Amino acid sequence: MKRLTKASFAAAVLATALVATTACSSGTSAGSSSTADSKTSKYETIKPGALTIVTSSDLTPFAYIKDKKWVGVDVALVSEAAKNLGLSVQITAHDFDTLIPLVAGGQADLTMGSIADTDVRRKTVDFTLPDIIGNNALVVPKDSKIKTEDEVAGKKIGILQSSQALQYAQKYWTKSNIVTFPSNNAARLALSGGGLDGILVDPQNAKAYTEQFPLKIALSAVNPEDRGGAWILNKKATNLRVALNEQLRAFLKDGTTQKMLEKWNPADNSQPVIDWLKKYYAAHPSNKYSVE
Repeated sequence: MKRLTKASFAAAVLATALVATTACSSGTSAGSSSTADSKTSKYETIKPGALTIVTSSDLTPFAYIKDKKWVGVDVALVSEAAKNLGLSVQITAHDFDTLIPLVAGGQADLTMGSIADTDVRRKTVDFTLPDIIGNNALVVPKDSKIKTEDEVAGKKIGILQSSQALQYAQKYWTKSNIVTFPSNNAARLALSGGGLDGILVDPQNAKAYTEQFPLKIALSAVNPEDRGGAWILNKKATNLRVALNEQLRAFLKDGTTQKMLEKWNPADNSQPVIDWLKKYYAAHPSNKYSVE
């Protein structure tokens, strides 16, 4: 596993201390009874009756730590889904580029945080139905002259390693000097320090950075092949994937998804996301998704 930065190590220590609290909040403790275990054993989880989740601690507003608790859109939705399935939830923090390998290697059941569903990632892991659709925003200093994607050529751009934004830049910004970072915050610090011409991040982090620092959003980059952000599972977890997809369909239908988006991501209009999800779910009616 890749070496943690000091910030990531601190987050991991904090997250480990929070595991017991998170498990209890999901409605089922890690020490489930034999009856509970018999009901949940079909879900192929690493620990009987528990959903072991790895994510990064700065994926605002989807998965992050606030007031010593895991919160966010994905955290809320997956916790509700797990409760409905009789599973407790245990979350720990790791560097972003280690998340998918941990799931693929069987060291975690699930990772989340608006992680894009791509063909490359599908070779090693499976995805649930998406719960978000979005784009990437190029954040630059306020005095930057960059206004279009053509003007990114030759510029030094910081991007979260192993992210969907990085895949986009590697495909469409081939003339740029791309520098990867273990976290969005690390990239932002490099930009503020003058070491970069811009950073490509999700709209939520872009908004937060431009509100706190002398930065601005130069442009938005939308991948035409985007399947949205989803939860990621081990390829062997077929029953778990089907069950979680059933939960996601129910959440979209009863308004839970929109409620969580509006609670944890109030800065963005939730209706376009909901409209896109409804069309996407209709186009992919099988709960075996992403293996259909």
